Amino acid sequence: MSGGRSIRDEAARRYRGLTHAAIRRPIGTAALASVVLVLGLFFANRLPVDLLPEVVYPLVRVDVSYPGVAPEVIEEQVTRPLERQLASTEGLTLMASEAEEGMTDINLLFRYGTDLDLALQDAARLVERARGQLPDDIEPPRLSKFDPGAQAVFEAGFSSDRRSAREVRDWLDNRLAPQLQSIPGVSGVLSVGGQERELEVVVDQQRLRAYGLSIADLSTQLAAENQNVSAGNITSRSLDVRARTEGRFRSADDIAAVLLRIPGSDRRIRLDEVAEVRDGFREQRVFVRLNGEAATQLSVFKQPDANTVQVVDEVQARMDSLRASGFIPEDIVFSTTRDGAYFVRGSVESVASAAILGGVLAMLVVLFFLGSVRGSVVIGLSIPLAILATFALMGGAGLSLNVMSLGGLALGVGLLLDNAIVMLENIERHRRAGEDPEQAAHAAADEVISAVTAGTLTNLAAVLPFLLITGLATLVFRELLVTISFAVVASLAVALTLVPMLAAQMAKLRFRSGFDRSLPYRAFSRGMAAVTNGYRRLLGAVLPRRGWVLLAAVATVLAVLPLGSRLGSEFLPQLDDGSLNVRLALPAGTTPEQTDRATRQVEAALRGMPHVQSVFTVSGGNVWGGTLSERAGRGWLAIQLDDASQRPEWPIGRWAREAQRKVQALDIAGADLAVRMNGIRGLNFGLSGNDMEIKVLGEDLPTLQRLAREIIRAVEDVPGLEAVEMDDEDRTPALQIEVDRERAAALGLDVRAVAQALRQAVTGTVPTRYSTGVNEYDVRVRLPRDEVENLDRLGEVIVANGANGPIQARQVATFTLGEGPAEIGRENQLRIQRIVGAFNTAESDVGTIMAEVQRRIAAVDMPEQYGVALGGQFETVQETDREMRTVIVLAVFLVFIVLIVQYEQLTNPLVIMTAAPLALGGALVALWLSGTPLSAPVFLGAVLLIGIVVNNAILLVEYVEQGRQRGLADEAAVIEAGAVRLRPILMTTLTTVVGMLPLAIGLDAGGLLMQPLAVAVVGGLMSSMLLTLVVVPCLYLVAQPLAQRSIEALTGRGVPVAR
Repeated sequence: MSGGRSIRDEAARRYRGLTHAAIRRPIGTAALASVVLVLGLFFANRLPVDLLPEVVYPLVRVDVSYPGVAPEVIEEQVTRPLERQLASTEGLTLMASEAEEGMTDINLLFRYGTDLDLALQDAARLVERARGQLPDDIEPPRLSKFDPGAQAVFEAGFSSDRRSAREVRDWLDNRLAPQLQSIPGVSGVLSVGGQERELEVVVDQQRLRAYGLSIADLSTQLAAENQNVSAGNITSRSLDVRARTEGRFRSADDIAAVLLRIPGSDRRIRLDEVAEVRDGFREQRVFVRLNGEAATQLSVFKQPDANTVQVVDEVQARMDSLRASGFIPEDIVFSTTRDGAYFVRGSVESVASAAILGGVLAMLVVLFFLGSVRGSVVIGLSIPLAILATFALMGGAGLSLNVMSLGGLALGVGLLLDNAIVMLENIERHRRAGEDPEQAAHAAADEVISAVTAGTLTNLAAVLPFLLITGLATLVFRELLVTISFAVVASLAVALTLVPMLAAQMAKLRFRSGFDRSLPYRAFSRGMAAVTNGYRRLLGAVLPRRGWVLLAAVATVLAVLPLGSRLGSEFLPQLDDGSLNVRLALPAGTTPEQTDRATRQVEAALRGMPHVQSVFTVSGGNVWGGTLSERAGRGWLAIQLDDASQRPEWPIGRWAREAQRKVQALDIAGADLAVRMNGIRGLNFGLSGNDMEIKVLGEDLPTLQRLAREIIRAVEDVPGLEAVEMDDEDRTPALQIEVDRERAAALGLDVRAVAQALRQAVTGTVPTRYSTGVNEYDVRVRLPRDEVENLDRLGEVIVANGANGPIQARQVATFTLGEGPAEIGRENQLRIQRIVGAFNTAESDVGTIMAEVQRRIAAVDMPEQYGVALGGQFETVQETDREMRTVIVLAVFLVFIVLIVQYEQLTNPLVIMTAAPLALGGALVALWLSGTPLSAPVFLGAVLLIGIVVNNAILLVEYVEQGRQRGLADEAAVIEAGAVRLRPILMTTLTTVVGMLPLAIGLDAGGLLMQPLAVAVVGGLMSSMLLTLVVVPCLYLVAQPLAQRSIEALTGRGVPVAR
């Protein structure tokens, strides 16, 4: 007893610091570890789950409505005045506008990371300044933060065999939607399809004319009659009541009974004498189907900071509850067409499974290298504790569980083991030398604390530059880097406290597993001994020829570098979530019925293809960013395929190519069809959201469109580029109405009065709304459709009642049928025509595609004052490449500075840093062999490699210095260090490699985002390990004499041995 106490007393006197305190106080250390365990478990179940980290798109949108006004007029009177003011918004990087009939929107794009609340305030101030230059009758401008890539997280199609389409739509809008809107995290609920209920007042123009009335008179009277007006409080000695005049319409009969005063007399007539009142629905111009059957689709959108999985789970739980309670009638059936949480769950589970599998494989590596079950148990306990510590730190930092953060944790599994393995292997080495368990723990820990700390600091130094830059890549990968940083810090704390304490305590146990006497371990040990002896002989052979070895290493790295230019590039790998869309564009003037027939043909062709789960069709418009846009001649189909695991022979790239061929073979006259794979939810490239954007800039719209068509013909057959088309090329049939100002003035009219009268006749006017007590519906006053269906009938529309009788439109205006632009695009106050396309990276990478596109565009003859700009994913890839190259240089610099501070000299840090280029060369070879293009994850892997691979060199150089301190000659110290450190170097490298291997293989579609990073890390680690074991010893023996001679020449003193 006294002997054990004396050893502890001696250790307390000799060894001081956190690690030695943890060894001496095992119960306290275990108690603190339990606190970390509880905190980790607490946060693990509370971390939000999503596919990617939240990316706030830095965009403010200004919307202005000016009903009934043509795009050219909107551009001149509204868009341009607003642009002139908004151009001075602070921090603005791009301003893009679109003017279409009746409205304009102006998008203000800022740098990533901009405070959008401040940007919104600044823009609002400038819009208010522009109000004086805008027409008086526009609707008030609306400003909002906007995400053009917003997608529904939940969608379902509803139908009924008992209710009409109008009743189903009405039930969804007014009964179900409010129930779902109240769910926390839901930003909006959109119904698409069906029929919208409204009360129609269909006017008999001839009768109206006979009484000297106009549509405006009728509308004014309806608005005046449909009111509840408070009369105030009536107070007497016996009561106090509030009085109210009840005038709101309760039925269609109430509207029909409204009395109209005949001008010039005291006579009144009922409204139904001049109009038919009916409870109907708004004219249907958009047709919606689900799997070929008429349906109404309900889409649920989440708030930007809400958790996808939680919102979808809440929506489904609410739907189940409403069905069980009878709120959802039995005759209404629905089918879920989009479950945003399904792919998120699958992706997160895929990455989590890869991390667990990597951890298990790493444990097996440890078991065979140490030959000790107790040692493996120590490592096995350190992994979950470090992971739970990481969860606690993630929860405190407000991070989420997503593919990126879990990918960081998967990479962290290997790094978690590195520090623990270095510590444990050294303790086991001292134990094999016969030392007391606690003495061995103290002595071994004292030897490697410096190396373990330096390795951790280099990892953190490599990550730091990435957190200092801005851009889309930074926002996407920030959580991965922060998670890795947390994991590395947690692993350092565990390695310096829990591992030596557990090793010391478990060494006292009498239990022996006997694994070290098993046949597999003995065979492995013999093999390891042979490798160690062979490595000794190899060093003995190459160290005398170290100059040639270094030249060969340099030549190898230089030979590999050109591979980087052959790999191609992209921003992120293409995910296969099974979702695609098809856009159909028909010639201008196509009727809604003709559009519907064409979309039915496309729909039938696609439903006949393999692995189709659902087809949602919108005919007569499209759904984008949570908004339904009506547009004749347009069709939009959303296809959902089976899970990727169920169609291995039909990856999404192949399905898209086959679908494109099939719909093109339909030969629909004048149709432009494009099949596109959806991008990664939560990411958006450019304002249009397309992979490729080519922007033709100029002023004359016909010239812009002519040049755009030339470019399309030049690039449409580029391999890997699909669905190339002009974005909003439409030229819609336009009826030009020229008002004769003199004649109109003579009859007491002006242009505005004539235009309003014609608008009321054609579109109708909504003077008031009808309330059922629960819901409200429009009351629309209009002429019968057959009275405004052609130019002759339109000319007969009564625009006013003059002194000599009714005034018809043809008396004051002429009608000419022509064409006009449906939409005018602008960017930075210049007109543009966008060309958009999609990338199919199964055929070619983004960099190769765009290089060929640029080459072909250069051959197109551009007139003076016209130009071309590129955007979309290509622009993001270029920006990411520039930033990542800067980050890699900064990472190398900071790691070098950390090593200089650690060793207080230049020689050893320079020797250690040679591991970085060796690793990057190996990473390029691995990418080339696997056919993986350069991408943001690859660059990130390169940054992480710089911090990881120097750890092996640190272990080697530190032990060389310790050997020199013991009096060994330089070459003998190098050989001794190599033999002793070979085992921990192999262990740490292989555990990290096997930890990343499941991700590098890409076992599941959800893990594809992390696959390029894993391939780069695995390739770089393997090559760096093999070359470091040879090159670093050779370089050390070259650098040390050179440094010594230089110091002696300058100061007369030698180089001190690093301590």
